[in-house]
Amino acid sequence: MKSLTVPAVVLAASTLAPVPPSTAEEPLVCNVGALNARERERHQKLGKLLRAAVVEKTELENGFVFALDLSRLPLDAAGEPFCVVEVAQWVDLEARCCPFLAFGIELPGKGKVVRLRLTGGKGVKAFLESELGLLEKEG
Repeated sequence: MKSLTVPAVVLAASTLAPVPPSTAEEPLVCNVGALNARERERHQKLGKLLRAAVVEKTELENGFVFALDLSRLPLDAAGEPFCVVEVAQWVDLEARCCPFLAFGIELPGKGKVVRLRLTGGKGVKAFLESELGLLEKEG
């Protein structure tokens, strides 16, 4: 059984309320040195898996909410199902690279759908559309 350690992420049990933009806008500057090679590889692998799990996208004023159906993903190397722990790992890695993003994870019940909210200040929505790749399905 996996242990549930969720760093740098907000877990919400109810509805996802939009996060208001910050009054002091943070520049959209990625910290390319934030991850070592092993972390960067893990981040890319998790991002690819998350893209494959997206079943719904909801547009917010300052970002997006993605519904992730984790049951669509293969078992991990230990034969365990992909779960919110891996979603939180991706959030932790992404937050280090892109400190201007705000994240939220919602576990809305017994189903396998997890909601991942990515928001921020001015320009974040355009950044998410063009750079992050969660909006694109794997082909």
